[in-house]
Amino acid sequence: MNRTIAVLLLAGLSDLMLCEAAQVPLKAYGVAAVEKLTQGQLPTADWRAGQIAIECARNESESFQVVARASRPIKNLSVALEDLRTAGGAVLPASLIRLRKVEWVDVNAPFDPAEASTKPNFLPDPLPPVDTAKDCFAVESGENLVFWLTVAVPKDARAGIYRGRMRMLLGNETVAAVAVELRVRDFALPDPPILQSMVGLAAANIYKAHGCKTREDKERIIRTYFDEYIRARLSPFLYAPSTMAFSPLPDSAIKWEFVRGPDRNPTGEVKLDFTGFDREGERYFNQKRAFSAFNFAPYLWAKRDKRDKGQGIYLRFADVKSAVVERANPDGTVNLMFDRLVVAVFRQIAAHLAEKGWLDRAIYYVTDEPPESDMEALKDICRLIRQADPRIRTALTYDPANRPRLAELVEDGKSLISVWIPYCTLYREDVAAAERKKGADYWLYDVKDFCLITHPGLLNRAMFWDVWRRNAGGYLYYFSTYWGQTTTPWERTNFSLPGVTYKYRHGDGYFFYPPRRHGEPDQPLLDCVVPTIRWELMREGAEDYDYLRMLERLVEAASRKNLSAANKGRFALAQARNFANIAAGAGSNYTIQMMRLEKAEGWSWSATESWLAHRGGKPSKLKVTINTGMKDGLYDLSLRVYDDTSHRGRSYSRFLVNDKPYASAGTDVKGPIMVEAGCVAVRGGVCSFELSSLPENCGVIVYGAGLREVVKAKSRSIYAVRHDVADAIELLQAALAAR
Repeated sequence: MNRTIAVLLLAGLSDLMLCEAAQVPLKAYGVAAVEKLTQGQLPTADWRAGQIAIECARNESESFQVVARASRPIKNLSVALEDLRTAGGAVLPASLIRLRKVEWVDVNAPFDPAEASTKPNFLPDPLPPVDTAKDCFAVESGENLVFWLTVAVPKDARAGIYRGRMRMLLGNETVAAVAVELRVRDFALPDPPILQSMVGLAAANIYKAHGCKTREDKERIIRTYFDEYIRARLSPFLYAPSTMAFSPLPDSAIKWEFVRGPDRNPTGEVKLDFTGFDREGERYFNQKRAFSAFNFAPYLWAKRDKRDKGQGIYLRFADVKSAVVERANPDGTVNLMFDRLVVAVFRQIAAHLAEKGWLDRAIYYVTDEPPESDMEALKDICRLIRQADPRIRTALTYDPANRPRLAELVEDGKSLISVWIPYCTLYREDVAAAERKKGADYWLYDVKDFCLITHPGLLNRAMFWDVWRRNAGGYLYYFSTYWGQTTTPWERTNFSLPGVTYKYRHGDGYFFYPPRRHGEPDQPLLDCVVPTIRWELMREGAEDYDYLRMLERLVEAASRKNLSAANKGRFALAQARNFANIAAGAGSNYTIQMMRLEKAEGWSWSATESWLAHRGGKPSKLKVTINTGMKDGLYDLSLRVYDDTSHRGRSYSRFLVNDKPYASAGTDVKGPIMVEAGCVAVRGGVCSFELSSLPENCGVIVYGAGLREVVKAKSRSIYAVRHDVADAIELLQAALAAR
């Protein structure tokens, strides 16, 4: 259909809907998914009255929002979804559209459940499901009723322009509607995903929140959560030191047993049982073509008892019958039986996974965030894994950028770590380049810099653009269902755990909510999973990553054949990189420990808490120097500072950088946020700036600094960049097919 005619028809449809709604003071808008909408937010120029236009590939999902606003209260409003149809008769049935209601939670609720929230700040996050057959809604005057819609386009869908509506009804009368135009692109995202990922799954929390009482209950709810992972193109990760599975279901792990001789001591032979693991692998890796990576454990170490002399870890290995073998003999010599058992078990596992075609998804997660004091023990583990089978990929969170001794994990010039997984804000280009020369690859992981409720929607999605621009192959996040113990995240988005100094803020540790807002269910709730806006935007980001990798591969293939279409692909990639440099936050980040700080009155810093602080009340200039290893030039400086208007009787954080004033937002989020702090220069790989406190009663707490190369080109919207990438993919696929 001619595009101009289509636009006129769409406009006519909007006029018809306005006539239908003339007697009811209700307006409906289409809004992009990256916009986080507050309850009382007024419409902006980006809200499209009565319409929304989206696009995606086959085998992809695309989300958007529909907002209803009324000039007077309206009750008993219901909604209906229409099929999406092309002019040629192709249909995407309404059953492919997931409908959720946007809910708001208080990000300022105190950590202590006994404390009232004195300055509530409600932001959108939970997405409980909507049943169009029975659910009704109320619209308050001046407030937003927001729905989240996600269209899942099948792999075999026909490319083209599809149109339909979401209608809002009082009784049987349509009182408002949003016309939906979906462009389905003429290519499909691959299965399994190109992006490798591991996102932690806390099964015990799920069982508790859903009231699971039997094995059947547990299996049903875990498979429901797994469906959410598949839909998001992400992979589950069991964050447990003894696991040998990606599924928490009983009997789903690889099991091994040490063969014993007549003296009851291990002989060095082992017996392995892959039955349960193969069942799950066949279901998810082969049949569903899902899950691009899985955690390959168990840990081969244990922490020393506090009563023992010495610190750090020691090497031990246990089988399914709890037989334990340690590497160190009582006299301090090496127990070679330990080495034989480790090599035997891991050699058989690698061979089995390779035979199944699953070894390239396996990640042997050696340990989590190791201290440098454990380096020698980690080297011994990695050597044994290499001896068992050099194809096994070893991985560590952190890398030599903030644990310099980890650079010693090398043998014969090759890194003993196959995949470094540093925290995203601690990635250093120079360190990564050095490790890649040793044969290592990179993933990134996030805890609290891209994934929080308080972050803009674009930043939640941009994490995966950061993974791409760093040329990393994967993404790790520690938990998707880590909730507080005494209240639900519906009641407290922030929580702390007994005996744990770390405070979990604004969605840190979870991308799902329990099905009940308060307490635990008496009976199992197995048909309701509540994802978040952040989970949906992570899905969008994972899809973005695969788009970008697909385009890179197509450009490479077209370049080998000297096709002119490769030029358009290169231009689209350049635009994407420019967007990623702007949207994905600071280019390189530095903790307080990475900075050189000259002494200055009133400034204090804590290596344990990783912060630099001044109480204010007196100006005091502090020179900060960072050895960046980055090329010379101008960089945008951002400081990660504490934000609180009333912390211990004063506000935080206000300060000067090179004599210019800056401040946190003062939104009472009571946590670290990024503040853009002007432009600085890097010369000889070194950046220096002057940080100053204020004479007013205003303090400053700094957790770290980020540097991002100044980008002169103007940023475009994520949807414009994705559109150009999709155009280039279609062009290159057609050009390559024609040859």
